[in-house]
Amino acid sequence: MTASSHLPSMPSLFRATFAGLATLLIAGCASTTTPPNTPPAATVTVQLNSVAYYVSATTGRGTLDFKGQRRAFTINSVGVGGTGGQNISATGKVYKLNSLADFSGKYRGISRGFTLIEGKMYSRLTNDSGVVIYLTGETKGLASSAGLQSFQIALTE
Repeated sequence: MTASSHLPSMPSLFRATFAGLATLLIAGCASTTTPPNTPPAATVTVQLNSVAYYVSATTGRGTLDFKGQRRAFTINSVGVGGTGGQNISATGKVYKLNSLADFSGKYRGISRGFTLIEGKMYSRLTNDSGVVIYLTGETKGLASSAGLQSFQIALTE
C-alpha cells in the first residue's frame, strides 16, 4: 500500500470540507438569530416567497408597528446557500430603530431553516443605520436554508 492510498480522494475531501463548513454555519446561525431579552423598538410581520438552488431569491411584503404607527413595506433579497422553495409567514422584533427614516434600506442577513411540507426559519437582519430585525417564521414547501443574504426593505405609502 502506498502512502497516497491513505489520503482521501479530492471529491471526498471536498464533501467533508463542505459538510464541516455547513455545520459551523448552522451552529453560528443558531446563536446569532436569537433576539435579546429586552423590549424591541418595533415589531414586524412578513409574508415571503423564497426559491433557492445554492443562490436564493426572496420577495414579499410586511407591516411595521412602530410608536403607534402601522406602515407597510416591501422586502426583497438575494443570497447564497439553500435549495428548494417555500412560503414564509414570520413575525419579528426590531431593535435600535430610532425613527422611520432608519428602517428602509439595505440589510445584511443570516438565516437558517428547514422545510419538509412545514417547518421553521430564523433570521437576523442588520442595516447600515444599526437597525436589527430578528425574524421567526413558519414555512411551507420543500427547502433548506443556511446562509448569507442581502435584503432591500422599502416603506410603501
